Amino acid sequence: METYEKKLCMTEFSVQHVYLNISRFSEASAEKSYARFIYIERGSAEIRTFRQRLSLSAGNLFYIPVGMHETVVWKGAPDIEYYSMNIVSGSVDTSLVANGLALQNIPSLSTTETGARVREIFRLMSTGERIQKLRALSLYYALYADALTVMKESDFDKPNPVLLRAIEYIESHFTSDITVEEIADACFISASRLHHIFLSVLDTTPIRYRNRLCIERAAELLRTGDSTLDSIASKTGFNSSTYFRRTFHAYTGLTPTQYRIHFQ
Repeated sequence: METYEKKLCMTEFSVQHVYLNISRFSEASAEKSYARFIYIERGSAEIRTFRQRLSLSAGNLFYIPVGMHETVVWKGAPDIEYYSMNIVSGSVDTSLVANGLALQNIPSLSTTETGARVREIFRLMSTGERIQKLRALSLYYALYADALTVMKESDFDKPNPVLLRAIEYIESHFTSDITVEEIADACFISASRLHHIFLSVLDTTPIRYRNRLCIERAAELLRTGDSTLDSIASKTGFNSSTYFRRTFHAYTGLTPTQYRIHFQ
């Protein structure tokens, strides 16, 4: 007799169907994010991390790994529609494989057939019936297995200790108008060396990293309060409201005023 056993534990399977008729800027915290597949039905998306920019369009199936801190700029003409699928668990047997995968588009599965599979997963889950949910999970795991055969592993190594020290300093002081020289002094290296480390590991500069944190804080203030743009610029470390507006637009694809109208 031969016996094969493998645990497939999960606490929750989630599939969402999102429809928007306006552009949207969203962000996910690394501490709260789950590995997930997203299929774009209509519209386009640009995903931005500290290391990558990934442009996607209708028909694309893409993967966001667990623990990633990313922002997404969604745009439509004018409509945006997508499906997001993920398993919420720390003990899914595929997680050990998935944890080593990179943020990526999956061209071989960016097809109309995949779109039909994803829509069927959502339809079966939306019935609320136990048997139909099991069928949905079966389809999801089949899609997951197909994806794992073609997906790329992450090439991100453990960060340089100096980089970690610099990030900690920036995150503690980003609302001040800090310079690269100040950050480098805190790390006991030259500004040029620090600049090189950021570019080689994160594909960004120390100031762009700091600006990202400022924009995320500004976006929070725009969503939750009624402060003036000049006040928000001052609170988030920008030395002028003009520079704040320009940087916010470059980062989110929206002006601060547009963002406030859409997300308050």
